[in-house]
Amino acid sequence: MAPPEDRPEADDEARRTSFGTLVDAERYDRLRPDHPDEAVAWLTGSSAGPGQLPGQPSERPLDVLDLAAGTGKVSRALARQGHRVVAVDPSEGMLAVLRQSLASIPNARVELRVGTAEHVPLPDGSVDAVVVGQAWHWLRPAAAAAEVARVLRPGGVLGLSWVVRDLRVPWAAQLETLLGGEGLGEATGADEATHGASIRDLADTDWWPRVPLHRGGQHAVRERASFPAVQHLASVDDVVDLASTYSGLAVSDRREGLLRQVRELATAAAQPDGSVLLPQVCHCFRYRIP
Repeated sequence: MAPPEDRPEADDEARRTSFGTLVDAERYDRLRPDHPDEAVAWLTGSSAGPGQLPGQPSERPLDVLDLAAGTGKVSRALARQGHRVVAVDPSEGMLAVLRQSLASIPNARVELRVGTAEHVPLPDGSVDAVVVGQAWHWLRPAAAAAEVARVLRPGGVLGLSWVVRDLRVPWAAQLETLLGGEGLGEATGADEATHGASIRDLADTDWWPRVPLHRGGQHAVRERASFPAVQHLASVDDVVDLASTYSGLAVSDRREGLLRQVRELATAAAQPDGSVLLPQVCHCFRYRIP
């Protein structure tokens, strides 16, 4: 067992291993929100902040590791921006969805490898950037940070991101409360928050994930940015199916009752044509090592 200081905040093996098993990989890929292109560019250090045109190719292609890549939503955005990508995930089922989707991206340079953040299957100093989208809370921070420092080249960056409900919008806040109750939210470890801090802290500009990233005795330089990420869902059913992709619901014995409540919220928020706009924010954290 990992020491307490290196346990992920979401330290639940049933939830951690539900992706690609209890959570259907194709449903996950179809319904989970995409990361905005400008957020992905910022994560790699390709952009100083908001303003890069959506889908604009990077001026300098990078070697990027998409760690805990899942079905490759971030990998595909990186590929569209012209980067060379290695997508690493422990689930072959999740990576299979990414493999199928790459045919739609001309000249995509994406290599798929089964592996974990604590044992990255790459040589030392092999990438310019590492990105972890929607997953750092599942990793063991000290072990993962050590591996990130090992594979990064000098001056390289680690980019972390979470797309979460925009709590400034009442119905999105209600949905977050519903999904975040009783340990069902996606908690994250934190440097500057009490143990058990939740995903809601991402909107707090004084809050940082627990990322012990350093090299040669020097700690990484930290930056953060946030980007709007409104998601258009075709129907109320899609909102319910989206909720079912969250690991807490997948393993909950209250799953059906919670999904009924999600349906009620989504029905009240639906547009006249039956579609639903889910307001979200992509919170990003960037760490540059010496």
